[in-house]
Amino acid sequence: MKEKIKAHLFTLPRWFAIPFFGCSLLMGAVLAGGLGANAWIALVGGLLIMAGGHSFNSFLDYAWTGLDKGEVGERSAEKDYAGGQSIIALGIVSEKEVLFNAIGWYVLALVPLIFLAVKVSWALIPIAIAGMLITFWYSKAKFNWTHELALGIGVGPIALMLGMFSVNPNPPVMTGLLVSAPFAIVLSFLGLALDEWPDAEANLKKGVKSVAYKVWEYGISLEWWASVWLVSLYTYQVFLISIGVLKPMTGLSFFVLPPFIMLLVMLRGNFRKVMGILVLVLAFYPILLLVGQIIEG
Repeated sequence: MKEKIKAHLFTLPRWFAIPFFGCSLLMGAVLAGGLGANAWIALVGGLLIMAGGHSFNSFLDYAWTGLDKGEVGERSAEKDYAGGQSIIALGIVSEKEVLFNAIGWYVLALVPLIFLAVKVSWALIPIAIAGMLITFWYSKAKFNWTHELALGIGVGPIALMLGMFSVNPNPPVMTGLLVSAPFAIVLSFLGLALDEWPDAEANLKKGVKSVAYKVWEYGISLEWWASVWLVSLYTYQVFLISIGVLKPMTGLSFFVLPPFIMLLVMLRGNFRKVMGILVLVLAFYPILLLVGQIIEG
């Protein structure tokens, strides 16, 4: 029973991703007006959507795409920072239990978001629904070359717009779209190839077409791939600072660079352990980006 409760409350929601989705949402609020009570209420709703999306991903990858089905070595690998990949296959929870878990998080998310919609802007509701539906695109996106794009839109524009419209009925949308890109890059375009590396051999046999998997299949250096995206991320951030969209103090995020590069050197020595530390280090990028914007805001 304890294992089942842990699965429902912690494993399925994948709370490790809070810094990525949460900081994106709060950045939207900062850009549109500030971190008042409404922003923190929106954060609750946004993180509940994230939890439901992660839970749905576990359900869909088992019941719909079949990526999590099969014996060990034939399904997606379990990660220390996630764990939802094997939860149904191991019999910890049933398909139906995971489905109801996912629906439950989505229903809970609507409570604070409807409250804010009445108070601030009804635009929050279609944005929230888009965030809920994107998990279905994400599951199928692994088979049609839009894998990174689906996750990037979820953690970038959608999360950030939830923050913006929670504090301002007429927020600077174009500014928000520009600033959403770093959040999309760090978790999706940079992070997915790292995350999917242990899954690649098994999932390629099931027909996946995501670029993240092709990094493994074509023998592309994973360290090179991650480094190129990280350099691109910081280059774009400097551009946003130069045009006055981001504050110079967001440069605090550059503290992530040295430990990230050093961990890439160690990655092949103990992939599972080092990958867990890499996720923790990468989580400080959106945190420091947000903190820097707030300090000068």
